[in-house]
Amino acid sequence: MAVNILVEGRTDEPVAKRLLEHVGLEVGTVYGRRGKAYLLEQLAKYNKAARFSPWFVIVDLDKDTQCASQALKQWLPTSERGMCLRIAVRAIESWLMADKEHLAEFLGVSISKIPHDTDMVLTPKETLINIARTSRNKGIREDIVPRQGSGASIGRLYVARLNEFTENHWRPDVAKEYSQSLRRCIQALAMLTSWDTEATSDS
Repeated sequence: MAVNILVEGRTDEPVAKRLLEHVGLEVGTVYGRRGKAYLLEQLAKYNKAARFSPWFVIVDLDKDTQCASQALKQWLPTSERGMCLRIAVRAIESWLMADKEHLAEFLGVSISKIPHDTDMVLTPKETLINIARTSRNKGIREDIVPRQGSGASIGRLYVARLNEFTENHWRPDVAKEYSQSLRRCIQALAMLTSWDTEATSDS
């Protein structure tokens, strides 16, 4: 059975798909992509849908609280058995940076530039952009770093570049060793593999 996905935005979608594939689950329909506030507003509705089919939801912790478990209780006090709500500490970029070797190669920087414990980085997006500023690759700098004076917070091809890395270079099995929140996410996702068996036994 396919697992439906609910995400905040365009950089989260390929990460969710890669993680489902990593644990051997089929990718279903993708919902959301309208920001964090919208996702949290709609979460209760999708939780009800998880009574009948499996769902995978990724939300960035950002600076909302210090503790992911506290955020889980606040955002979804009671989850249905088919709901796998996981929090990226503190953002999806943290999980991407956790594959230090491949990200360093992709960005064209020294591996020493990549933080060791990426869950401890308070501003993952800004950190990744600042790492890209030091890239030996002019294309990376132009695509990821916002142009001076533009008023933008990210480069014009920031999303495209991150999605390229996620789809072609990112290794969840390596990254989970440097991100506790990613490791817990993969463990929780693996439990969804039993959905078909449970659904059949309940019918």
